[in-house]
Parts: sequence; structure tokens; C-alpha cells
Amino acid sequence: MAGALSRYQIVELGDQPAVAVLGMLLADQGADVVKVERPEGDPLRSTPVFSVWNRGKKSVVADPSSEEDRCRLRGLVRETDVVIECFDSVVNPYGIDYEKARDEKPDIIHLSIPGLAEEDNPTASEIIISAATGVYVDRSSDGTEGASFIALPYASIFGAMVAAPAITAALFHRERSGEGQSVVIPLYDSMFTAMGSAIVRRPDVPSGPGALSPVIARFYRCADDRWVNLNAGYERSLRPMLTAMGHPDWYDALTDERLHSNLEEREEWAARFAEVWLQRPAVEWEDMMEDAGVPLTMCRTLREWMETEHAWQSGVVVELDDPVYGSMRQVGIQVRLEDTPGSIRAAAPALGQHNADLS
Repeated sequence: MAGALSRYQIVELGDQPAVAVLGMLLADQGADVVKVERPEGDPLRSTPVFSVWNRGKKSVVADPSSEEDRCRLRGLVRETDVVIECFDSVVNPYGIDYEKARDEKPDIIHLSIPGLAEEDNPTASEIIISAATGVYVDRSSDGTEGASFIALPYASIFGAMVAAPAITAALFHRERSGEGQSVVIPLYDSMFTAMGSAIVRRPDVPSGPGALSPVIARFYRCADDRWVNLNAGYERSLRPMLTAMGHPDWYDALTDERLHSNLEEREEWAARFAEVWLQRPAVEWEDMMEDAGVPLTMCRTLREWMETEHAWQSGVVVELDDPVYGSMRQVGIQVRLEDTPGSIRAAAPALGQHNADLS
């Protein structure tokens, strides 16, 4: 199906996840994304994630050390609307910065995704940015376990999510003015959008309503050794939760102000409350609390999440035939417009599959 960006061509330069994800988001909305790779190919080509982040794109090979390839690449830029780039080095090896791209096409839009702003450390990696922006924090209740590494590339994903509307805004501006422009989306800056209310602090204003009970935790182990995630520390959830558990009489004791200062009594109630969750399997608790209107869910694995009925019915999970991995499940179209819904038009390309585009 046609996408809202079907009239635009994007040249993707880079070897980092952020630019690959951005290219995928634009391709899903109909843009003709030409991925430029070095002769050895993208570093992720040997992994299944390459098939997801590069679906629907074209692949051309251009050797940065070849003047002939660089010349052909400049010719491709002359015919394109947007250049997006994100490298792990300071200098774009192809030499296609905004000034050079504008020399080839005056109304070009050029978007770069450095680690930090240029005056700081533009080559800061995903791991460095995550460490600097609160992703690898100590998640233990008493602050003794140390930093927690998370393999998901949060900074790159959010960088791509911020960059995608930036591209559409720049295209909209060009439609009205005829002018292209340079757009810079540092990964570090993108994380301020990602963290949302977690970074909003004023010493004179409480961050939010306090939980009614210091006993109620976030996670509980159940009878089948699975865990549930619970958010029931407030009036609207605490009473129906206790009623569903068969202990409505616990409300006054669990919300007693003394629990905040009496550690021994608080720990006794916490252990007593945790013991109740061990009486049923996690999915049974999930069903019971759903009926009671209590926000609780079983903690699922990634595979279980991908296989939920909602994921398939909503289209956020799809199954594609990949030439390398065969039938594989992937994330579906993330932005669904009614009249221009976009589509996953093809699997990820083979290295240099569309080299004719450079001729």
C-alpha cells in the first residue's frame, strides 16, 4: 500500500543502529530508502536484527576509498531528497556532510545523528550514552547492587524516533519554502525525550501522590515461579486488590502510618503479603486482577510477548519471509495512517543488490 512518504528518496549512510532504525521507519511509510554500504557490508549483516532494521530498503555498495564510487554516490545524492547519517567515527568516510550534499542539491535535507553535540563528543557510542543518561542505574531497593546493564539499544531507538518526525517537519518546511536544511539529532539529547517525567524535578513541588502503603512492592513471585508486575499502591487499586485476594480487612493495617517508621512491623507485613502471591500461578493472578480492575500483568519473555493474541490482531507483530532466515516474526508498521498506511514492501536486501542505482 502507498505510504505518506512514497514520493521521497532517502540516502542512508552509516553503520550504527540509530540510522538503520530511522531508515526502517521511513521505508515503512513509503520512502525509497537507499542504504549505502562499504564493500564488507553493514556490521549487523550477520545477525537477524539486520533483517528487521533494513527491510524495504535498497542496498548499494560504495567504497569510500574509491573516487569512482564517491563520484557515483554524489550523483545519487543529486537525485535524492534526504541524506541521513550516523557513523562511529567523527568524519563521514564518504565526505557527504551538509555542505557537500547542498553543493550537489541546493534543497537537500541532511540529518546526522552524533552521540553528543559536535563540541562535546560526537562519536560517543550507544553504551556511553546509555551510561550517561540514566539507563544503567542501580535498580536495587537499597542501592547496593550497582549499575544494571541493559542490552536493548534505548539511545539509538529513541534517537531514531526523534529523528523521524524531524525529517517530516523538514520536508514540510521545504514544501512551503523550497529550502532544505541541516538537522542534527544527538543521541544524548534524544534521551531527554525518552525519560519524560522521570527527569522533571522541582524541589518545591511533590513529584506525584505518595503510595498509601510502604509494604506494597512492584514485583511478586507466584506459585509457578513466574513473576507479576503490580501497580496497586493507591486507593483506586489497593482496596479492590485486597478484596480479590480475600483480605479486605488488611486495608487499615497496610495503610497505617506506623509502617513508615516501624521497620520490623513493615517487614512482617511485607512477608505476609508476599506469601499470598505464592498461592496461585501468575496467569491466574493476572486474570483475577483484570476482573477486579487492578493494574497487574505477568512478566512475559520477549517470545511470549511476540506471541500474544493482541500483538497479532493489532498488527504490531507480522511474519515475513526473509531470504536468509526464512519465515521470521518482526515488528509491524509502527505508525498506521488510515489513507496512507504504508507497508513492509520487501525483505532486507542482499549486499549490493541495487548497485545499478549508482550507475
